[in-house]
Amino acid sequence: MSFYRILLMAIFFLFGSLGGQILEVRAEEGFFKTETIRQKLFGRMDDRKKLKPLRTVSENILIGVISRVTDSESVWIRIENRSEYRKWTFKLSKKNLNLSRQEVRVWLKYVSPKLSISHGKEYNEWFRKKAAFEMQKIFYNRQVRINYDFSEKLFRLDGMVWTGDTNINVWLIRNGWSFYLLENEPPPEHEELLAAENEAKQLQVGLWKAELQ
Repeated sequence: MSFYRILLMAIFFLFGSLGGQILEVRAEEGFFKTETIRQKLFGRMDDRKKLKPLRTVSENILIGVISRVTDSESVWIRIENRSEYRKWTFKLSKKNLNLSRQEVRVWLKYVSPKLSISHGKEYNEWFRKKAAFEMQKIFYNRQVRINYDFSEKLFRLDGMVWTGDTNINVWLIRNGWSFYLLENEPPPEHEELLAAENEAKQLQVGLWKAELQ
Protein backbone atom coordinates (compact mmCIF):
# COMPACT_ATOMS: atom_id res chain seq x y z
CA MET A 1 0.00 0.00 0.00
CA SER A 2 2.82 2.34 0.81
CA PHE A 3 4.26 1.82 -2.69
CA TYR A 4 0.97 2.87 -4.32
CA ARG A 5 0.71 5.84 -2.01
CA ILE A 6 4.22 6.98 -2.93
CA LEU A 7 3.42 6.51 -6.64
CA LEU A 8 0.21 8.56 -6.38
CA MET A 9 2.03 11.33 -4.55
CA ALA A 10 4.77 11.39 -7.20
CA ILE A 11 2.16 11.64 -9.98
CA PHE A 12 0.34 14.42 -8.10
CA PHE A 13 3.52 16.50 -7.67
CA LEU A 14 4.54 15.92 -11.30
CA PHE A 15 1.23 17.13 -12.72
CA GLY A 16 1.07 19.94 -10.15
CA SER A 17 4.45 21.35 -11.24
CA LEU A 18 3.50 21.02 -14.92
CA GLY A 19 0.26 22.86 -14.26
CA GLY A 20 2.16 25.66 -12.48
CA GLN A 21 4.55 25.98 -15.42
CA ILE A 22 1.64 26.15 -17.85
CA LEU A 23 -0.01 28.87 -15.77
CA GLU A 24 3.26 30.82 -15.66
CA VAL A 25 3.62 30.53 -19.45
CA ARG A 26 0.04 31.66 -19.91
CA ALA A 27 0.61 34.57 -17.50
CA GLU A 28 3.72 35.60 -19.45
CA GLU A 29 1.80 35.37 -22.71
CA GLY A 30 -0.96 37.51 -21.20
CA PHE A 31 1.57 40.09 -20.00
CA PHE A 32 3.30 40.30 -23.39
CA LYS A 33 -0.09 40.50 -25.12
CA THR A 34 -1.14 43.38 -22.84
CA GLU A 35 2.14 45.21 -23.44
CA THR A 36 1.75 44.75 -27.21
CA ILE A 37 -1.75 46.22 -27.10
CA ARG A 38 -0.55 49.11 -24.91
CA GLN A 39 2.30 49.88 -27.32
CA LYS A 40 -0.12 49.85 -30.26
CA LEU A 41 -2.43 52.26 -28.46
CA PHE A 42 0.42 54.63 -27.62
CA GLY A 43 1.61 54.35 -31.20
CA ARG A 44 -1.83 55.33 -32.48
CA MET A 45 -1.96 58.29 -30.08
CA ASP A 46 1.44 59.51 -31.27
CA ASP A 47 0.31 59.17 -34.89
CA ARG A 48 -2.81 61.22 -34.15
CA LYS A 49 -0.74 63.93 -32.47
CA LYS A 50 1.52 64.13 -35.51
CA LEU A 51 -1.37 64.25 -37.96
CA LYS A 52 -3.61 66.63 -35.96
CA PRO A 53 -2.57 70.30 -36.19
CA LEU A 54 -1.86 71.93 -32.84
CA ARG A 55 -4.50 74.44 -31.69
CA THR A 56 -3.35 78.00 -31.26
CA VAL A 57 -4.39 79.27 -27.86
CA SER A 58 -5.19 82.96 -27.50
CA GLU A 59 -4.00 84.23 -24.15
CA ASN A 60 -4.39 87.61 -22.45
CA ILE A 61 -7.83 88.36 -23.86
CA LEU A 62 -10.20 90.59 -21.89
CA ILE A 63 -13.87 91.08 -22.81
CA GLY A 64 -15.92 94.04 -21.60
CA VAL A 65 -17.80 97.22 -22.49
CA ILE A 66 -16.36 100.73 -22.91
CA SER A 67 -18.02 102.63 -20.06
CA ARG A 68 -16.15 105.97 -20.28
CA VAL A 69 -13.14 107.75 -21.71
CA THR A 70 -11.58 110.17 -19.24
CA ASP A 71 -8.42 110.98 -21.22
CA SER A 72 -6.86 110.41 -24.62
CA GLU A 73 -4.46 107.69 -23.44
CA SER A 74 -6.80 105.04 -22.04
CA VAL A 75 -10.34 103.66 -21.87
CA TRP A 76 -12.35 102.36 -18.91
CA ILE A 77 -13.78 98.88 -19.43
CA ARG A 78 -16.75 97.59 -17.47
CA ILE A 79 -16.58 93.84 -16.88
CA GLU A 80 -20.08 92.41 -16.59
CA ASN A 81 -19.05 89.12 -14.96
CA ARG A 82 -18.40 89.80 -11.28
CA SER A 83 -16.05 86.86 -10.77
CA GLU A 84 -14.02 87.85 -13.86
CA TYR A 85 -13.78 91.40 -12.56
CA ARG A 86 -12.64 90.30 -9.08
CA LYS A 87 -9.55 88.66 -10.61
CA TRP A 88 -8.18 92.15 -11.29
CA THR A 89 -8.81 93.59 -7.81
CA PHE A 90 -5.69 91.80 -6.58
CA LYS A 91 -3.52 92.97 -9.49
CA LEU A 92 -4.38 96.57 -10.32
CA SER A 93 -3.75 99.67 -8.25
CA LYS A 94 -6.63 102.00 -7.33
CA LYS A 95 -5.89 104.46 -10.11
CA ASN A 96 -6.41 101.65 -12.67
CA LEU A 97 -9.46 100.17 -10.97
CA ASN A 98 -12.95 101.37 -10.04
CA LEU A 99 -14.62 99.06 -7.55
CA SER A 100 -18.04 100.74 -7.45
CA ARG A 101 -18.41 100.79 -11.24
CA GLN A 102 -16.76 97.38 -11.75
CA GLU A 103 -14.28 98.87 -14.22
CA VAL A 104 -10.64 98.38 -15.17
CA ARG A 105 -8.52 100.92 -17.00
CA VAL A 106 -6.76 99.84 -20.19
CA TRP A 107 -3.97 102.00 -21.64
CA LEU A 108 -3.85 102.07 -25.44
CA LYS A 109 -0.69 100.61 -26.99
CA TYR A 110 1.35 102.26 -29.77
CA VAL A 111 -0.67 105.51 -29.56
CA SER A 112 -0.59 108.70 -27.48
CA PRO A 113 -2.30 111.96 -28.46
CA LYS A 114 -0.55 113.53 -25.47
CA LEU A 115 2.93 112.75 -26.82
CA SER A 116 1.98 113.43 -30.44
CA ILE A 117 1.05 117.12 -30.17
CA SER A 118 3.28 120.11 -29.39
CA HIS A 119 1.64 123.33 -30.60
CA GLY A 120 1.33 125.33 -27.39
CA LYS A 121 -0.28 124.53 -24.06
CA GLU A 122 -3.78 125.71 -24.97
CA TYR A 123 -3.96 123.88 -28.29
CA ASN A 124 -2.39 120.72 -26.83
CA GLU A 125 -5.01 120.59 -24.07
CA TRP A 126 -7.85 121.13 -26.56
CA PHE A 127 -6.44 118.43 -28.86
CA ARG A 128 -6.21 115.82 -26.07
CA LYS A 129 -9.74 116.56 -24.88
CA LYS A 130 -11.04 116.42 -28.45
CA ALA A 131 -9.43 113.02 -29.05
CA ALA A 132 -11.00 111.66 -25.85
CA PHE A 133 -14.38 113.20 -26.74
CA GLU A 134 -14.38 111.58 -30.20
CA MET A 135 -13.53 108.18 -28.73
CA GLN A 136 -16.30 108.51 -26.16
CA LYS A 137 -18.83 109.66 -28.77
CA ILE A 138 -18.15 106.80 -31.19
CA PHE A 139 -17.25 103.85 -28.96
CA TYR A 140 -19.20 104.45 -25.74
CA ASN A 141 -21.07 101.34 -24.54
CA ARG A 142 -19.54 99.20 -27.30
CA GLN A 143 -18.51 95.66 -26.43
CA VAL A 144 -14.78 95.28 -26.88
CA ARG A 145 -12.14 92.59 -27.03
CA ILE A 146 -8.73 93.50 -25.68
CA ASN A 147 -5.41 91.78 -26.25
CA TYR A 148 -3.47 93.05 -23.24
CA ASP A 149 -0.13 92.97 -21.48
CA PHE A 150 -0.10 93.26 -17.69
CA SER A 151 2.67 95.36 -16.21
CA GLU A 152 3.55 94.17 -12.71
CA LYS A 153 5.81 97.19 -12.27
CA LEU A 154 3.11 99.77 -13.09
CA PHE A 155 0.12 97.64 -12.01
CA ARG A 156 -1.71 98.40 -15.25
CA LEU A 157 -3.03 96.89 -18.46
CA ASP A 158 -1.74 97.97 -21.87
CA GLY A 159 -3.74 96.72 -24.80
CA MET A 160 -4.94 96.65 -28.38
CA VAL A 161 -8.70 97.26 -28.30
CA TRP A 162 -11.17 95.90 -30.88
CA THR A 163 -14.88 96.52 -31.21
CA GLY A 164 -16.20 94.29 -33.96
CA ASP A 165 -13.72 94.64 -36.84
CA THR A 166 -12.54 98.09 -35.73
CA ASN A 167 -9.23 98.42 -33.93
CA ILE A 168 -9.50 101.57 -31.79
CA ASN A 169 -5.72 102.01 -31.64
CA VAL A 170 -5.59 102.01 -35.44
CA TRP A 171 -8.66 104.27 -35.59
CA LEU A 172 -6.86 106.95 -33.53
CA ILE A 173 -3.92 106.94 -35.95
CA ARG A 174 -6.07 106.86 -39.10
CA ASN A 175 -8.03 109.91 -37.90
CA GLY A 176 -4.90 111.86 -37.06
CA TRP A 177 -5.28 111.83 -33.29
CA SER A 178 -1.92 110.16 -32.69
CA PHE A 179 1.34 109.21 -34.33
CA TYR A 180 2.17 105.52 -34.56
CA LEU A 181 4.53 105.09 -31.61
CA LEU A 182 6.75 102.18 -32.62
CA GLU A 183 8.39 100.31 -29.75
CA ASN A 184 11.56 98.17 -29.83
CA GLU A 185 9.95 95.37 -31.83
CA PRO A 186 7.21 95.84 -34.47
CA PRO A 187 3.86 94.39 -33.30
CA PRO A 188 1.84 91.95 -35.43
CA GLU A 189 -0.32 94.93 -36.47
CA HIS A 190 2.72 96.92 -37.67
CA GLU A 191 1.67 97.11 -41.34
CA GLU A 192 -1.89 98.10 -40.44
CA LEU A 193 -0.69 100.84 -38.05
CA LEU A 194 1.79 102.15 -40.61
CA ALA A 195 -0.84 102.18 -43.35
CA ALA A 196 -3.21 104.10 -41.06
CA GLU A 197 -0.58 106.77 -40.44
CA ASN A 198 0.14 107.11 -44.17
CA GLU A 199 -3.59 107.45 -44.84
CA ALA A 200 -3.89 110.25 -42.23
CA LYS A 201 -0.93 112.05 -43.85
CA GLN A 202 -2.49 111.88 -47.30
CA LEU A 203 -5.89 113.10 -46.06
CA GLN A 204 -4.22 115.76 -43.87
CA VAL A 205 -6.42 115.10 -40.85
CA GLY A 206 -5.73 115.87 -37.19
CA LEU A 207 -2.01 116.11 -36.58
CA TRP A 208 -1.39 116.23 -40.31
CA LYS A 209 -3.41 119.35 -41.12
CA ALA A 210 -1.47 121.66 -43.41
CA GLU A 211 -1.57 124.58 -40.93
CA LEU A 212 0.06 122.45 -38.24
CA GLN A 213 3.00 121.32 -40.33
